Amino acid sequence: LVFSFYIYRVIARVGSMASLNMVPANLSDRGEKAREVPSTSAASTEYKSDSSDAFAELDNVDGEYEVDEESLQREWSGSESSLLLRAKRQWTQEREAMECAERHLELASLLEQTREKFLVGQDGAHGPANRYGSNAHLPPFDSGKHVPVLALINPRSGALAGEDILAVARKTPYYQDRFFNIVDVVRDKRRGGLMDVFRQELNLAKEEAKALGVRPRIISGGGDGTASFTLFVIFSALCADDSRADEGLQDMGNGFIWSDEELAECFPAIAQMPLGTANDFANTLGWGRKYPGARCMQRSAAERALQEWIAAVISPASRVVNFDLWGFMPPRGEEACDFKLCELGGERGWNPKAKIDGNEHLVMKTASLPVPLFSCLYFSVGAGAYMIARFQNNRRRSALSNNIEYARQVAGILVESTPPQLNTGLDSVTVSCGSSAYFPPRSGEGNTGRSYLEVGFMNVNWIAGRAHGADRAPLSARVCSSREPAKFNDAKLDMFRFKATTFVKNLGPPRFQTDKMEGPITLTFAGGKGKGIFFQWDGEARFAFSPSGGPFSIHIRKIMNIPVVLGTEFDSRIVGPPDNGAETNFAFAGETLGERDEARVRVLRYVRQELNSELNASREEVLAAGFYCQEH
Repeated sequence: LVFSFYIYRVIARVGSMASLNMVPANLSDRGEKAREVPSTSAASTEYKSDSSDAFAELDNVDGEYEVDEESLQREWSGSESSLLLRAKRQWTQEREAMECAERHLELASLLEQTREKFLVGQDGAHGPANRYGSNAHLPPFDSGKHVPVLALINPRSGALAGEDILAVARKTPYYQDRFFNIVDVVRDKRRGGLMDVFRQELNLAKEEAKALGVRPRIISGGGDGTASFTLFVIFSALCADDSRADEGLQDMGNGFIWSDEELAECFPAIAQMPLGTANDFANTLGWGRKYPGARCMQRSAAERALQEWIAAVISPASRVVNFDLWGFMPPRGEEACDFKLCELGGERGWNPKAKIDGNEHLVMKTASLPVPLFSCLYFSVGAGAYMIARFQNNRRRSALSNNIEYARQVAGILVESTPPQLNTGLDSVTVSCGSSAYFPPRSGEGNTGRSYLEVGFMNVNWIAGRAHGADRAPLSARVCSSREPAKFNDAKLDMFRFKATTFVKNLGPPRFQTDKMEGPITLTFAGGKGKGIFFQWDGEARFAFSPSGGPFSIHIRKIMNIPVVLGTEFDSRIVGPPDNGAETNFAFAGETLGERDEARVRVLRYVRQELNSELNASREEVLAAGFYCQEH
């Protein structure tokens, strides 16, 4: 009788809990169904499946009958124990299912709140009148015709043009759910935050694109560094989290929530919106050198220019091609890089150096994010990287002011003496590409890098919006014949090196002599303690050094193939033919399966921010290496 009573109470409780209307909600839908269920308070939705004994509540069953204590203490028979254990397991499973459903309801509520703030936030922005007009709209989106698109836009770029474009998107159906402030997305990674909303829309765009037989697209709006920023956000959204596997973040066996096949077929193709100063990436892909409508005097004309630009992105007629993505990796056989990073500090103005003990020294500061991984456009070390480091402390709000600042910093470098923390020219720098030595040239004859200003590679055929490269050739060939330009999808490094006299010897527009080389590139510096080098990638500068003062190497190789969208202004005469003969897809790159896996793991560590401590030096490490470092 006692045993039957216990089983009856268990079944009764299980039945009452199972009657809860459990509505699943995960990050693959917008949770419309979940919102039909009354919201649950945070206190009632606490997840409890980690408790040591989910069956312990049976101890609190209220007695409705008087039970003989001796009968309770007798030993259970085998069949009775087995039945009781099965009931316990069923009860625990039902309880966990209920709590899972409650978590889904809570997530749906959080997502709904975030979406409400997301839609209202841009309309609440204050400032000058929108350059596209107060009633401007983006072109109508036909879900049966147009390619699904998302956007990650830096609102501060393009003299606040990014903010105006986001405001226009908020007033236009379809785009209002798909155009995101990239800074806000990265800042709001909480459960149910804006990163989760972006993930939902990315999953929806994937399914919509698959139904149309196309690849989804994403607009990266900002300066040249925004392309790497956009890739960071995409991979962050796709990074698996097994603690939230029931919410759509289950690992598909590769560290991501999409399978390898889904990544290859559905990774969004990037269209770069030019909102920066140089806009080399957008210029290369044919999306222009200035933001849409920049040259229009009337708001109505600017609105039409913006609509035409967006219409080209969503048009299925716009071509999608392969693009080589290079990355900073540890040397082969190593698990971590052997250098540390900091940034140039000092005061704003002509000269960032500080006078210490009667001499002018560079003062460093701890490096900000991001740490270097993706290199989409170019990489170099030397005077150009030093100039960018100085510019970063003097960045202006408009493209014109930034161009003037670049010129001012170049002039400052030319008239100032070399600071003690740097070597003259590229002394103590060596570069190899694959198995071939590249720099300094003719090193066997005693040549050094002392007389050179810069060495690096181009992945796109524009630098700073002014210079591009072409294969090395004699003077007569440079004048009388066409030469092969730097290409973005030939898996080759278009290497360059130059002195102060290089631009005098090259006739016509600024053009580098380039050498197509097999990767990877390995740059080694052996300048000793208290010395380092400035390098830049995609217009972002850092100072690299060895904490011990020993030699260190910067190793860069192709790590991915990504799809990109070509714009209406694409010019194959400058950047070469866009078709490299391979099927357009996304893939991690490497000569072996192991190398491809290393690239995948490096990306996962990057989005999990595990590379920050590996690469960025602490203030104590900067000081211990023999450099001055400001406190903040």
